[in-house]
Amino acid sequence: MTDKAYYEGQIKKLEHELGEMTVALSQAWDQLVPFLQEVPFEAKTAQDIQPLLEAVTVAADSELAGIYLFKTDEWYTIPDQICLTDDAIQQLKALSNHETIEMFMKIGVSSHWAFAPIISEGKRIGVLGIGTYDEARLFTAVELRIIMRMAQRIAGQIEAAQLATFREREAIQAREMQIAHDIQNSIQPKDVPQNRLYKIDSYWKPARHVGGDAWGWMHQVEGQLEWFILDVAGKGLPAALAAIGLHTAISMALRLNRSPEEALRIVNETLYDAYTRTDLMATAAILSLDLETGRLQVANAGHPPILVQQNGAWLQLEATAPPIGVLPDLDIEMQELMLGADDLIITYSDGFSEIETGTELWGQMGLIQAVPSDTSDIDRLTKEIVMASQQAGEARDDQTLVTVIYTKEKHHARANHTPSQPRGRV
Repeated sequence: MTDKAYYEGQIKKLEHELGEMTVALSQAWDQLVPFLQEVPFEAKTAQDIQPLLEAVTVAADSELAGIYLFKTDEWYTIPDQICLTDDAIQQLKALSNHETIEMFMKIGVSSHWAFAPIISEGKRIGVLGIGTYDEARLFTAVELRIIMRMAQRIAGQIEAAQLATFREREAIQAREMQIAHDIQNSIQPKDVPQNRLYKIDSYWKPARHVGGDAWGWMHQVEGQLEWFILDVAGKGLPAALAAIGLHTAISMALRLNRSPEEALRIVNETLYDAYTRTDLMATAAILSLDLETGRLQVANAGHPPILVQQNGAWLQLEATAPPIGVLPDLDIEMQELMLGADDLIITYSDGFSEIETGTELWGQMGLIQAVPSDTSDIDRLTKEIVMASQQAGEARDDQTLVTVIYTKEKHHARANHTPSQPRGRV
């Protein structure tokens, strides 16, 4: 064969290949045009992915289409009942940036798929696939190139949809958090009770938007002032929800006229299984003050010591039982103390006592030293304790403080009572 004949043959071969490529490109363009026309310019939400998939099926002339997103582990398909197997997910995650993959899936009905990576800013964020129920159909090189081009086209829209979905979820979570905050805020007493026999004030501040601290009070018909303080372990929404439930449970027990230790025992019995399943626990203290006699009863389940100032001396009423949710049966010992005129009771959460001052914890001594010498103004007393705690260090936990002053003169029958011995003296 002469050189001329050889080159003429090569030219004819190249012309033939060029003709085939022209036909293929023409077919690809015919298929891409409707895709480019139908794909939304911007996908604002996850729902906008559906039109993207519909456009893919038109452009690729396929029965099925799907998008799998790596970050959120979400799988969108047309039709929407098609499942993606665990094995398929592993293969798709292993797909490189510049290759396609074909696979068969059989969950109910068999289907044949081809996938291409969706790449945004050089990173694979998911895959785009076209599929058919015809297992004998082979995807051509042109069809594989088409889905590669489609994947490039929709990468920006998919990221926009993911961002919009993320923002939507954030907005929902923010609304849920606000609802929890409003509910938790609503159960904290707004107006403290007024009575000539006592003065009461409080301070409540969660470490975050919501928290695990709460307190409440009520008057019993027999003449007792009762109040309680609780602290669910943890912070944020889970602790807040648990605190709301515990606050309700204690309030209901006291409304049934249960004594402080009976109320805590009933609450523990009611909540133990739920707390065990969710790995929760909570400290709580209930105090009952007989306004006529001055008898103070205290039931303390794992909560920081109740501080009582009498005649210039300080007593600590320590916990006599573990926190709620630790044991199925709460064996709690009630402590009693007779109060006299101007005796002061301080209940607080560990958000105060566990403030880090740089060298040590603020502790009970920090609280005691913050109490002014003149305790007649209870509002000023409470404010000075809070200000002193803020000066001592940053609070990293929820804070609750309830201060009570018994203002009635010592009762003449006080000597007839035999109170139990408090657990500590400062």
